[in-house]
Amino acid sequence: MNKVEERLFKLIRENLPKNVSLIEDVASVLDVNYDAAYRRIKGKTALTLNEALVLSKHYNLDLKNLSSENSSENKVISVEKTHGEISIDFLYNYLNNCNIEIKAVLNSKKGKIISCANDLPCYHINNSILKKFRIYLLVSMLPKKENVKTISFANFNPSDTILNAYDSFLENYKKVALIEIWNDFTIDNLINQITYFFEIGLLKEGEAIAILEGLVNTLQQLEQQAKYEKRAVNDNTFKLYCNNLISLSDTIFMQTDTLKKAFVPYTNLTYFKVTDVETSAQVEKHLNKQLQYSTNISGESSVARKMFFNKMYQKIEKSKQKLLL
Repeated sequence: MNKVEERLFKLIRENLPKNVSLIEDVASVLDVNYDAAYRRIKGKTALTLNEALVLSKHYNLDLKNLSSENSSENKVISVEKTHGEISIDFLYNYLNNCNIEIKAVLNSKKGKIISCANDLPCYHINNSILKKFRIYLLVSMLPKKENVKTISFANFNPSDTILNAYDSFLENYKKVALIEIWNDFTIDNLINQITYFFEIGLLKEGEAIAILEGLVNTLQQLEQQAKYEKRAVNDNTFKLYCNNLISLSDTIFMQTDTLKKAFVPYTNLTYFKVTDVETSAQVEKHLNKQLQYSTNISGESSVARKMFFNKMYQKIEKSKQKLLL
């Protein structure tokens, strides 16, 4: 066996859970029998170029890193853009791609998501007018022709296709095992956006108040989930932490039974998807370190949880009073 093939199978073995047979998994991916897969792994039969490409694509490995002994300091990794050019179809594609990723987590026994929420995640919604406003924000931020003006919230009617995709996105996220790190400012951007669209005349006073009340309803639902440490629709875990020491970055870490991956934001709603084994492990380690310096406000931490959510409710109430002046 040459060194490239040896490193390839070494990385695949590291990528697989301990209870998964390397030979059986490779046989399934290459659509060959057990003996044929065994001979390739042991170097008795050389891999074809096509087989190497199939394996690298399936296990999200970069063949560039197999040709030389790269050190971790100068390792080149491949990342995938979660979305292409932002266009009118962007929102639907975004929601559809998110659903695919979430379902992979839901279908895994050890599936979980760790999220650093610098802003309120768009999957935390329990109110129809708040849902409509989140879609309105996303659409308003899409590139437009110079003479096209943003329509008012009252005249905004998202398509059934978008609404159905968003509903599916929300339903899936309600079920997934989730660990989130927030800070005292996680809802600030959303409040500022409500205020901004009100001040420029695209949002009426009654609409703005209703959206803020929808935000309160959403936070109340999250407070209950944090109290009981489980999702509202099943027994999957939900843990919430507060961290005002370290800047949060909206980085998302996903784990399935066979793969760990990280999503690192680079523009609004677009991420670099990282599936490199070593890099994903480093992201997981970094997030776990953040959790060590965070305050757990789930379960028995009733005082810390109450103080945290009261700050949120007070911010919303102050914003409502400003709108009514």
